Amino acid sequence: MTVEAREPRTPRGWARREQVLRAGQKVFERTSYYEVRVADIATEAKVSHGTFYTYFTSKDDVLMALVDELVDVSLAVSSQPLTPGAAPAQQLTETITSFMHTYRDNAGMHRVLEQVAASNPDFMAYRRRVRQRYIERIEATIRVWQDRGVGDPSLDPRHGAEALGGMVADVAFARYVLQEPLDEQTAIDTLSRIWRKAVGVPE
Repeated sequence: MTVEAREPRTPRGWARREQVLRAGQKVFERTSYYEVRVADIATEAKVSHGTFYTYFTSKDDVLMALVDELVDVSLAVSSQPLTPGAAPAQQLTETITSFMHTYRDNAGMHRVLEQVAASNPDFMAYRRRVRQRYIERIEATIRVWQDRGVGDPSLDPRHGAEALGGMVADVAFARYVLQEPLDEQTAIDTLSRIWRKAVGVPE
């Protein structure tokens, strides 16, 4: 599923599109997806219906643009450790920290995506594809570590990626969406410790 957005041709057009997009984010985060109307987004953005439809075709179009943005940010911040050349254990902790903090900062949109994916086949299919991108990245990292002799060679990279990636995502969902009373730093340290032991990366 891709966004059927109409790309603006001028800086003013891009600014107006961004205005509508940010308004959509506010509306989605405070109102049930099923109750949101195009009129609500237009009103929040202080634009006419005609202006809304200049840039987006529907509320789903706005939501998909927001989700695309969220995915791009999440993948970018977790793609590289903060400290170049760091040992695998430190790289792992930094990557998990970046993922958790980004999830925290975008918890509202994660909640909306989970809500919509539960009943919308298109968004469910999109969510699966996004999840696979994360899993494939984790699998590739495990294989690299194994090839370098710093990972447990007996661990199946694919199944390990599914289990460990799912664990981190579920803890993030519990902490930031369900608002379980988990201490953030303790959660990150615990996730890093379990990861290291499971993959066989030395501290």
